[in-house]
This record gives sequence, C-alpha cells and structure tokens, in this order.
Amino acid sequence: VCVEVQRGGPSTGLPTKTEQADLFQVIGASQGEYPRMIVAPKDTVDAYYTAIEAFNCAERWQLPVIIMSDLLLSEHPETIDADALVPEPKIDRGELVKQWDPAKQGKYKRFAFTKSGVSPRALPGTADTLYVSPSDDHDEESILISDMFTSPPVRRKIHEKRMKKVEGLLAELPAPKLEGPADADVTLVGWGSTWGVIKEAIELLAAEGIKANQLHLKYIAPFHAREVTEILTRARKKISVEANYTSMFARYLRGETGIAMDGHVNKYDGEPLEPREVADRVKDILAGKPVDLSVTEAEAREIAYHYLRTHAGERFRPGKLTRARANGYDEDTWNVEIVERVTGKKEADMAIGVDTGATYFYKPVGKAEEKAAARSSS
Repeated sequence: VCVEVQRGGPSTGLPTKTEQADLFQVIGASQGEYPRMIVAPKDTVDAYYTAIEAFNCAERWQLPVIIMSDLLLSEHPETIDADALVPEPKIDRGELVKQWDPAKQGKYKRFAFTKSGVSPRALPGTADTLYVSPSDDHDEESILISDMFTSPPVRRKIHEKRMKKVEGLLAELPAPKLEGPADADVTLVGWGSTWGVIKEAIELLAAEGIKANQLHLKYIAPFHAREVTEILTRARKKISVEANYTSMFARYLRGETGIAMDGHVNKYDGEPLEPREVADRVKDILAGKPVDLSVTEAEAREIAYHYLRTHAGERFRPGKLTRARANGYDEDTWNVEIVERVTGKKEADMAIGVDTGATYFYKPVGKAEEKAAARSSS
C-alpha cells in the first residue's frame, strides 16, 4: 500500500500547497501493465476507512494499492466524531496456505493458475512451500520465462492470470452514486478532497435557483465505467471540478467512458477550492461566459505584496490600485501606489500587467528615490 500525497508541481514546486495533478503519474507508474487499485478518499473519516480497505484489498487480491491524497486532506486540522471510527477494524489477509502435503497436493506453486487470478499464499515457515521469487516474469512455479526458458504461451497465461484480479476487485467495490436531485440542471463531477467543497457549492447554487447534483469518484482504478456512463448519460450538463490546470480526471473519465464534460472548474494556485468560486464559475459556464484569466485587483495587490516582501522587507505595503490602458506596454496595467506600512505615506509607484502579471516597473518617489540612488551608488 502506497500513499501518494499530491502538492503543487512541477517537481518540488509548492511543497506547502495543495493540488490534484499527479493522476497520470500514478496511473502510469510502471514500465508495463499490472493490476492495481487506485483510490482517492474524500475526507478525513473516509481516509481512515480507505486505509483499512486498501490493506485488505492488497492482501486479498495480491496487488499494489495506491491511496491518492493531497496536501489539503493530509494536513488540515479537523474535528470528527469519535464514534465515526472503528478502533478494531476487520483484517482480511485473503486465502492462505497453512499446511501443504506434497504427496496429495503435488508441488506447491506460488503463482498457480486460478480462475480468480489470485494464487494462495503460504505463511512464512510453512513446510514444503519454499519458492524463489524472481523479478522477471515467471511460470506457476516462479521459474523465469524471459531468458533460457522463454515461452510465449506461458507468458500470455500468467499475464492473463494477473489481470483477472481487476475484474474480481471491481465487482466487490461499491459503484459511485449520484448525490442530489436526479432532475438537476447540472451535474458536478469531482474526485478526492473536492467532495466537501462541491457539496457546499451545490447548496449555494440551490439558494440561487440552480438545481445541481454531484457525482464523486473514489475508485479510480479499477473504474466503474458502466455505472458512470449510465449516470452521466442522463445528465443535462456536466462540469468537472479539479485542483489542476488540465482537467486530468475529466480526460481520464472521457478515456474510460467516451463522455466529455460541458465545462471545467479548475484551480492551480496552490490554494484549496472555495464553494463560492466553484458556484460562480458554474454559473458562468451555464451562461456561456468564458473564463477570465486576467489579474484581478485583489491578485494585483498580492503580487505587489510578494514583490515588497522579497525586495523591501516589511517596510512598505500596496496602497491604492487603479487600472490603466496599455501606455506603451502590450497590455493594460494595474498601477499600484506603494506606501509606508505605518504612516501610509507614498514611497513608490509600481505597474503590474493585467494579462501576464508581469512587474513592469518599481519607481521610488521623492526622498525614497534619493535614498535608493544613494544605496545603489554605495
């Protein structure tokens, strides 16, 4: 069982911020095909039970299980009802061999062909069950089939044996269900920790006369393609909600079902999605309004704060902001007055691009300009 906690990338990107952008890395984390389970819990309580389920599935089906969390879910403080947790969960290690009689059962085959694809494991130390576990592919007895004893049909059957596990696992996993009114105007599709914010956004939309429901996917692999297709085929409008730039889960869902979303709500600035911003974006999509990626006044103020923190310590702060025409630049700008933090006295002017977010200039004024010149000459 592996726990993959997503954060802002690429590479080490934003170690202290959240994102949902590792989906394809996890799905394709191998130099070949193999059966695996990928599951994304929706909240703290669900994460607790998901961990229990992950270990039981890994043991019973003998395959790796990857739990996909994110920084928001993994590190946020939350109070939950103690009764929501079971202190002594059920442990299921699957089919085990506790004794073996070679005279009656023949040689123990660790990777015996079975209809389920799962071969019984022997408890360590069980007499007459010794075997060598190689890294290369192998036959039922774990003898290598890639070099001296190469055998295409054995490779085919051992690979089919492995992949059979997926069918059995999928059959026992609960299929996703639609949450909310069946006759909704729009269906919001999400995965992982976005469940709560989507739920609250739906409440905000309802208060404004827009009926919405929610399809939240917990089990990413194996995937309930048939059930998801049946649900989304009946939806009037379908909008994905994800904390990434490229709508990764929507793309994955389309690959599994052929169903495309009618719109996407994306956030990738490292901060969690908020119910109000989700609701507002959903309304824009329903109204046919394209997403506006220009720098808002609040964002321009934050960009100015970033510049001041990294260049002037804590002495100054942004004051009044006004939007201006291009004035020699390839875009409109936010003109920012930089003031002394305590007195509010103007110390500099700053221009930030509305489209690009570029800092075009930072110009001290008055005595501040003289002091800056003196510092540079010294």
